[in-house]
Amino acid sequence: MFRKTSAQTSLLENQFLLPPAKRARLERSWARGFRERVLPLIDEELFRGSFHKSQGRPNKSIRLVVGLLIIKEMADYTDTEAIDALEFNLQVQYALGVEARTAHVCQKTLHNHRKLLMEEDRAQTMFERITKGLAELDGLSLGRQRLDSTHVMSNIAVLTRLGLFVQTVTAFLKELRRALPEKLDLLDAQYVKRYLEREGYFSDAKRHQARRRLRAVASDLYRLMKAFEHDKAVAALTSHQTLARLFEEQCELVQSTGSSSRAVAVPRPDEREAAGASDDHAAVLGEEDAPIESTDTSSTLVTPALQSESESEEAAGEAEEVEAESEEAAGEAEEAETEPKVRLLQGKEISASSLQSPHDPDATYGHKGKGYEAQVSETCEADNPYQVITGVSLNGANESDQGAVLGMVDQLNSSGLGPEEMVADTGYGSGENIVGCAERGVDLQAPVQDPNAAPKKDRLGEPVQPTVLREEESEEDSKEGSDTTPPAPSSPEDQDRPLGLEDFSYDKTYSEVQRCPGGQAPTARTTDKSGKTVWNRFSAEACTGCALAERCPTRLRKDGVRTLRYRRSKAATACRQREQRSAEFKERYKIRSGIESTNAELKGRHGARRFRVRGRKRMNLSMHLKATAVNAKRASEHHAALARASEQEQASPALRMETHEDAPTAPAVTTPPGVPEELQTTPPPELEPPSAGCVHRASSPPATPSPPHQRPPGILRGLQRRLTEALERGSRHFDKLLPPLLQGTRAGL
Repeated sequence: MFRKTSAQTSLLENQFLLPPAKRARLERSWARGFRERVLPLIDEELFRGSFHKSQGRPNKSIRLVVGLLIIKEMADYTDTEAIDALEFNLQVQYALGVEARTAHVCQKTLHNHRKLLMEEDRAQTMFERITKGLAELDGLSLGRQRLDSTHVMSNIAVLTRLGLFVQTVTAFLKELRRALPEKLDLLDAQYVKRYLEREGYFSDAKRHQARRRLRAVASDLYRLMKAFEHDKAVAALTSHQTLARLFEEQCELVQSTGSSSRAVAVPRPDEREAAGASDDHAAVLGEEDAPIESTDTSSTLVTPALQSESESEEAAGEAEEVEAESEEAAGEAEEAETEPKVRLLQGKEISASSLQSPHDPDATYGHKGKGYEAQVSETCEADNPYQVITGVSLNGANESDQGAVLGMVDQLNSSGLGPEEMVADTGYGSGENIVGCAERGVDLQAPVQDPNAAPKKDRLGEPVQPTVLREEESEEDSKEGSDTTPPAPSSPEDQDRPLGLEDFSYDKTYSEVQRCPGGQAPTARTTDKSGKTVWNRFSAEACTGCALAERCPTRLRKDGVRTLRYRRSKAATACRQREQRSAEFKERYKIRSGIESTNAELKGRHGARRFRVRGRKRMNLSMHLKATAVNAKRASEHHAALARASEQEQASPALRMETHEDAPTAPAVTTPPGVPEELQTTPPPELEPPSAGCVHRASSPPATPSPPHQRPPGILRGLQRRLTEALERGSRHFDKLLPPLLQGTRAGL
């Protein structure tokens, strides 16, 4: 049953039970900012549909659990550490508004609420509402933002190709043993010995062994896949589908005919039996991959490709070399076979979207490695008290950043966090993206590849050529780096160069030419059905006698009318290539590099380098929680800094330094009543306590302390400390001497 968290504050919360000094410190920490700014923005109504209206036990406080999940990502806790922090950390209890006696959730509760967040895109909606709420509360401007991507990995191992095949087969056999053990009994016992009882047997192969073992595992994979191909119960297992995917992406069946090979279709097992084919598959996989002879062929469905006992007895050194030579000879004999065999694809034959781990089928391969690419956008307004992440999305590692720009802009616009200007690097810059962002009301400030740009600087180790300045180049321009990109001419008349699309002026979406290089507006304009190509017509009278006619890219028709046909993306690219050479563009583009620190913050402080989860859905949930945690942390720390600054400003008059003459005098040291006058002593002037806080141990009730005073300088503080220690030592000696003196005095009287 759904129940919202009560807004009533309990008097048993920690802040009401702590001493005033500790409570003041607690309110100056990040916990207060989280409690007052972030916690109220968690919308519990998003979860109402997941609970029954009237039946069942009331749910655990959603605000408490979701808040704990955010704090978990703020500190990069595990589930156990997060639960411990909730139960024993005063700051976490104060931040979540919970009593110490009721501060508890179980790990299953965290798991269930993460499942709820993955449903109906609740994690993204929660992130967007919290971010938008923080921006409204603290007056953050969203007009200017920056975009970048960073490589992230799920909780998987980086496997070699042999390891990938072995892990895939092992995962299938494990799931088969768990779900359908009777099916596992149909297989040869060598499969269990090789992949289950001796896990990783193939992964520790030496270099000259790996190639042969990889072929053996590929053969085993094919046999297991085909053996259960028509068994609906086994084919429904996820691990069996992974087997089929791996084989399809990295293997193929070929038939050797002398020295040539060709792909063939493999008959189904029932067709092979009808044709009288044997069950040992030796003809399919070649002599060297022939199966071992089974003592009871009727009880086994399929046998492995080679005998594990012989593999385990492989010796090092010369014995291994002899075996390698025999394997090569067997490979030559195998080419004479006419039956199909398994061939491993090589190099570019394998797609970058292929399987990288059987434990995370969604992970892909890119130029940064295996895993995913996280797209991150954040504000970059100089007037903002702090910047917030406005959007995150997860792509495959093989996907280009070019396709992520428009999706991110659409996501930001739909959530109400859209910018007016987006700054990104060259990986996002293209004519299509510039036009697409302009149609969405966003100015994409991203460089594009310039074919006319000078080559990059020489690499390390190569001789560096001296810089030669052009005649029209000033010394100041060379300092700005304009020696690598020639400056754009201020007007077309400056040079006798052919004019291009960049010399025309367009509207923001490049769908209309406003002025030609000569200053004339077109008389007519048409577009094709796709809206990507534009035709413009210019008046013959206006173009007649134009000084730029010979260099103009327009086409002259027989009737004297000039036309300009261009693609909008080409025009945007040409204009950006010219614009990005200017000093103004370079100055505005500098702010883009700041997002690199946000990526480092996500990875270094919030565990985004390697997640604790697997799969795109869980990775996407965790990425949104980490982005929410970054925003919550920045807002909390900002308000904690404001609270500390306000307290220091209020206390500054009392902390002003005073001179030594203004220091208060120490109280006099007295002796207990009844002591004779000759025994009454006072400490020497140099041992008098300089502070009212130091009281003689043998004195009567302490004197009233003096009012607060200014903090003395460092030298006086050291002298005060030494005098206080001397006084305490004298007090201890006086306490020991006082009883005997009193007894002697009474005896003398």
